[in-house]
Amino acid sequence: MRALVIGAGGFVGGYLVDHLRECGDEVVGTTNLSTPIEGDCESHFLDITNGPEVGGLLQRLKPDVVYHLAGIAFVPEAESNFDKTLQVNVAGTANIARYCALSEGRTSLLFISSAEVYGHVQPSELPIRESNALRPANNYSLSKRMAELVVERYGRQGGLKCAIARPFNHIGPKQDSRFVASNFALQLARVARGLTPPVLEVGNLEARRDFSDVRDIVRGYRLIATTHQGVVNLGSGRAVSIEELLTTLIDISGCKVEIRQDPQRMRGPEVPELYGAIDHAREVCGWTPKISLRQSLEDTYRYWFDSLAAG
Repeated sequence: MRALVIGAGGFVGGYLVDHLRECGDEVVGTTNLSTPIEGDCESHFLDITNGPEVGGLLQRLKPDVVYHLAGIAFVPEAESNFDKTLQVNVAGTANIARYCALSEGRTSLLFISSAEVYGHVQPSELPIRESNALRPANNYSLSKRMAELVVERYGRQGGLKCAIARPFNHIGPKQDSRFVASNFALQLARVARGLTPPVLEVGNLEARRDFSDVRDIVRGYRLIATTHQGVVNLGSGRAVSIEELLTTLIDISGCKVEIRQDPQRMRGPEVPELYGAIDHAREVCGWTPKISLRQSLEDTYRYWFDSLAAG
C-alpha cells in the first residue's frame, strides 16, 4: 500500500511513518517544518493552504491512502490566532479532501480530528461515544469540527472514501513540552540533572482526562484507514487526573520536589472529567490500547533525561 502522511514532521507523524513502514507500506511524508522528517521515507515540503501545491503532489504520488495529521494542534495557539487556525485547519483540510476526491476513488482519506470536538460534556454523557452531541468549546475544537464537516461533505458527494479519527489525549517520547505530560517530564528531568532547583510549576491538577500512548494511537490510525469509513474514537477508555500523571512521573524520576501552581498555566474553566468509549474501535477494526500509562510516562521521562545529557 502506498501511504502519504501529511504532517509527518510532527510528534505523531514520525510514529505513524515508522508504524506504516513496519507494516510493509510504501510511505511518503510531508512537512512544512525546517527540521527533516524522522524515519526512512521519501519526504516533501508541503503548505496545505496552497491548493495547487497539494493537488500537484497528490497527482504525482497517486497514494492509496492519505493520512492527514497536519495542522495547528496547541489550544492556546489556536486561541491567540483564529484566522491562521481557520486557514490551516479548515481551508488546508478542504484542499486535501478536494484533491483526494478528484482521484475518483483511487485515494482514500483518514482525517485526524480530535476528541476536543465533543466540548463541554455532562457527567451523564460519559463515557463519550461517537454519537455524543458535538459542542466545540474553543477555537481549536471549532476548527477541527469545521474540518470534519468539510471531509464529510466530500464523502457524501461520493467521490471520496474517508474516515475520521477522534483521538483523546495521547502522550509519549518526543512530544512538544508545551503539553502537560511532556512538560512535567522535562521539568523533572532538569531537576534530576541538577539544571534547575527542585521546584515544579503546574496548572490545574484536578482535571481528569483520557490518556493513551502515541504508539497505540498510530496503530489505530492504520486499522481505521484500511478497514472502516465513518467516525472512530481512540483512547484508553478511562479518566486519569493530571495529579496522578504528576505523582507517577515524580515516582519514576525519584526526585523530591516542591509543587507550585502557576496562574499562567491555568486554562480557565475546564470540564472536570472527560473520557471516551472505545468499543466502536474494537468492533469495527479490532483496535484496543496495549501500552500502559506508566510505561508511556517512563519512556517520556527517559527521553527528556537522555536528551538533556546529549545537550
